[in-house]
Amino acid sequence: MHNSMNKRQFIEMTVKEQRSVVFKVNNQDEFFRGVSKELNEGCLFVETEEGINFKIEMDDIIEIYAIKSSSPGHIAIQSPTLMRGSKDDLENLVLLFEGLNDDVKKQIIFSLSKVMGKQVIISKMDMTSYNSSEIEMIANTINGYILTIKTQDIFRSEISKSYNNMDLPQKTYLGQGLDH
Repeated sequence: MHNSMNKRQFIEMTVKEQRSVVFKVNNQDEFFRGVSKELNEGCLFVETEEGINFKIEMDDIIEIYAIKSSSPGHIAIQSPTLMRGSKDDLENLVLLFEGLNDDVKKQIIFSLSKVMGKQVIISKMDMTSYNSSEIEMIANTINGYILTIKTQDIFRSEISKSYNNMDLPQKTYLGQGLDH
């Protein structure tokens, strides 16, 4: 994970990738948007959509966010603080995982290991070794599974009273078809 990524390293990453950024500087009440172009002698050079170039002292930047758009409908926002992930959040994620039954845990580990191309271990100690996108994938998988199960439980207990004859799945599968 990017625990050690500080503001300078984050800005260097945005420059290297020519990322669109939104930032706020000291003594300004508004955010500015542009593309990180260069980092030189403690100054970030940003080009706005209008083609205006700004030179901002890195120490004057009080908030900065990188914007990544993989498609018009999907935008991800990163910041040095968002990329760290709090220790409590990771511990809660591990506790959620540990609360699942052994078969489900094996299924999640198998699926994540296959997708990530490496052995995945979900423990308090091992979570800090993953980068932010890996943690997001792990969290989304665990939360998605729990949401799927909870939705089925709610449906079975509340709504199914009216629909007793519905044929609901009895088992939830991750990363494989029902024929496996």
